[in-house]
Amino acid sequence: MRWAAAFTVLLLAVLAGAFCGYWALSTGSASSAGGLACDVKASCGVGEVAVFRMSSTDNAHAGTPGGSSYGNVVCCGGVTGLATSCSGVYDTVLTLSAADNAHAASDATYATAACLSVGTGVVNCTYDAGCGGSACLATISDTTNAHVADCDGVDDYATKVCCYAGPPLPVGGIAELPEVSDSSGPNYVALVGGTAAALVALSAGAWYARRRWNR
Repeated sequence: MRWAAAFTVLLLAVLAGAFCGYWALSTGSASSAGGLACDVKASCGVGEVAVFRMSSTDNAHAGTPGGSSYGNVVCCGGVTGLATSCSGVYDTVLTLSAADNAHAASDATYATAACLSVGTGVVNCTYDAGCGGSACLATISDTTNAHVADCDGVDDYATKVCCYAGPPLPVGGIAELPEVSDSSGPNYVALVGGTAAALVALSAGAWYARRRWNR
């Protein structure tokens, strides 16, 4: 009976620790990938790059940062060496029918491209109903001849423009944690907090089990 009670306490401690770790990670920033974070705003801040412009935050036309005067700018940052070059290590975010007052496409339909690039690492942009761990830059009404909107959940389109920029993604095996230059980043803090909570729960369970066993 004492063995069964001790085993039950240890099992509950492990499950509690796992839940704490999962909760801490799931409440971190979901729009970051390799540190990449994007938002639509009036102007980009220090360390951010302007990817393209929107005429509004919903049902909008698009334009390039330099070719359009639209007041809603898709800004991205959080990655060392991030730029908007369409050469080197890069991926195309969207193609536009013109530099201003443009429709957008998720393929190479149009000649004008909006890109994200890095000095080293990888950039990968996809188009789906959800971004997972990637950053959402915009939503689009179709694969081509599309209008654009932001990612705030209000009047968005069904297809999200999702991009990852950072270290190469692991393929198979156990994924290693990416290096982070700022330990105050939300995902890093969440990971440390979750791990600490799991260890505390497991230690408490083991201590209680030993007391039960020694009685």
